[in-house]
Amino acid sequence: PVVMLRRVGIAASVAAAGAATLQRRAAESHAAAPAPDSLAAQRPPSVVRVAPLDDPPDVTLEYFALRGLGELPRLILELTGIPYDSVYHFGTGVYKPYAPFGQLPVLRDGPLLICESGAIARHLARKACIDGGDAADKARVDMFFELAKDLTSKKSGIHDPASADGKRLAAMLATAEANCGGAHFVGSSTTLADVALFHALHTFDEVAPGSLEPYPKLKAFVKKFAAQPAIAEYLHSDRRVPLTANEDGKQPHSGLPGYKFKEPLRPGTYATPWSPPGA
Repeated sequence: PVVMLRRVGIAASVAAAGAATLQRRAAESHAAAPAPDSLAAQRPPSVVRVAPLDDPPDVTLEYFALRGLGELPRLILELTGIPYDSVYHFGTGVYKPYAPFGQLPVLRDGPLLICESGAIARHLARKACIDGGDAADKARVDMFFELAKDLTSKKSGIHDPASADGKRLAAMLATAEANCGGAHFVGSSTTLADVALFHALHTFDEVAPGSLEPYPKLKAFVKKFAAQPAIAEYLHSDRRVPLTANEDGKQPHSGLPGYKFKEPLRPGTYATPWSPPGA
């Protein structure tokens, strides 16, 4: 029996070593392929793990290799330190058979599989206990979460203040300025409201430098939020993808050609191939 166990152990070790070799070769081949310059690249998904290598996380966030609707969930995960795999999809559509609504983002949390960016953000906020302390705070968190979405929907106005979107955006930014408590919008600790508003405001500051100058409290809020170690590290990591023309609000949406990266993807973003569970 001891000999048999040893043989099984040796066989398992050899099999594991072989699998690791194949995985390494696949990763090397994946990384050696030309760097994708747009979402249209015909290549398998890639993954960046934000967790100990020997401890696969329960949470996997899947989205395109864009910021878009995946950036807010990523910011929540990074800020709160929830271990996760960040999966980046390109133009192959491999997610369609298993995504609940046939679209991204998709979040796996153990056996739970959910879609819709708002549902994902709220689920993660509850999981991380940043959804508000009591019923009143939870309602206010939701209120400012919706304000952040409204701001983002008028992002073209940041480039044309005289336009209808620009005037509406200015009114909403004035509202945000009046309700900004310095470091937080609701209560005395970080909530989903803060993460969502940071996401919208930081994007404005990135695509239109100086656009927050008329709103000193919002400008200070963005600076302070971005300086948090977890956020500062993420913003300069391989997990952060560059913007595309379709996302900066400077021009009308132009379909797939508009998803060309404005800066090169960092190699770590696309170096490691990923396959859906069961594939």
